[in-house]
Amino acid sequence: MTIDNEEIIAFLLELHRVAAGDRGAKASMHAVGAAIGMDKVHAGKVAEELIGKGWAEVKTLSGGIGITAEGLDAAVAAGAISPAGSDPVLGGGPLLDAADRQAVTALLEQIRTAVAALRSDYPALEEMVLDIKTLEVHLLSPKAKTSVTRAVLEGLQNALSKAGGKEIAARVKRTMGAA
Repeated sequence: MTIDNEEIIAFLLELHRVAAGDRGAKASMHAVGAAIGMDKVHAGKVAEELIGKGWAEVKTLSGGIGITAEGLDAAVAAGAISPAGSDPVLGGGPLLDAADRQAVTALLEQIRTAVAALRSDYPALEEMVLDIKTLEVHLLSPKAKTSVTRAVLEGLQNALSKAGGKEIAARVKRTMGAA
């Protein structure tokens, strides 16, 4: 029995869903596999593949696994959506700290993916791409300002919302600290 990439991605996405994007959460590899139609043996082999890739880690000897930071990144890149309330929120300081930078960088990757899937007119897409590039350049500064980041994110949120990207717009809003 071979394991194809689609099975690995499906398992990873299900693990992400079950763990609710929480690296501390524990899930049964067999239950994760069963949720996507795998028997226990096959689920164990796919879980081993994820562990080998560094996307999952063993939590218990009885089959409990958890998702790693790399697994979270891979799941988001594969289309996983963070559950509401689990999105990082920008700090209130005048400058972005390391956690803020990481949150904005991860959010930008999700925004890029969402923008690429949008069917919008050229001026709207151009506006969003330029805002993304503005944030990328701003993050190069050793003293990137929180207020500038929030202003660009607010513009992106509005543009995404108008272009039909309601879900990613809501995530941007949560990251800015707005409910």
